Amino acid sequence: MRVRGASVLLLLGLIVASCSQYASNGPTPLASGGSLAAVSGQGEGKSPLAAVMQFGQENVGSPFPPGSGHDQSAHGADNIVPRTVVIAVGGTVTFNVPPAVHQIQIYKPGTQPEDVDTSITNRTTLAAHAGCGAPLPPAVTGAPLVIGSAGANFLAAIPVPCFTPTQKTYTFTQPGKYLVICAFLPHFEVGMYAWVEVKEA
Repeated sequence: MRVRGASVLLLLGLIVASCSQYASNGPTPLASGGSLAAVSGQGEGKSPLAAVMQFGQENVGSPFPPGSGHDQSAHGADNIVPRTVVIAVGGTVTFNVPPAVHQIQIYKPGTQPEDVDTSITNRTTLAAHAGCGAPLPPAVTGAPLVIGSAGANFLAAIPVPCFTPTQKTYTFTQPGKYLVICAFLPHFEVGMYAWVEVKEA
């Protein structure tokens, strides 16, 4: 009985000793010499000068054009990832665009998606906006399906060639929260928009 009691006491002593050892050493780093700042790309409370947004995704959702088995998964392919990036004033966002019909537009700080003018009088065609033609049918390239670059809250349009993998950049020189959209109307209508938050250094 005494041997068993001594064993229990010894085990408890080892547990207490091991716990106190970890408590005195502090938290384990994320990696050797690493820190949360190094992983996130931000340190000392500063915003980075660069960010990347994926403007649409390949191999996500059902194929285009939709067939009889279409599962309405445009939200998967036609989106912007991440939904929000944060950069410092003077920072640049790189938009990676897969081969599709995405068109980039940027709106001034304070603009909400519902503020974007999608009226028929503020639209243009893919052919006129980005020079897109075949392999799209003329009914698509000639239809007024691209949101026009008009309105007091509009800032910039970045035409993207259709069906060509493309990388575009834009530098933000003033602080604020900017709305970025795909100006191809069917994509905007399924929620293809995101935010660039620009902060003072």
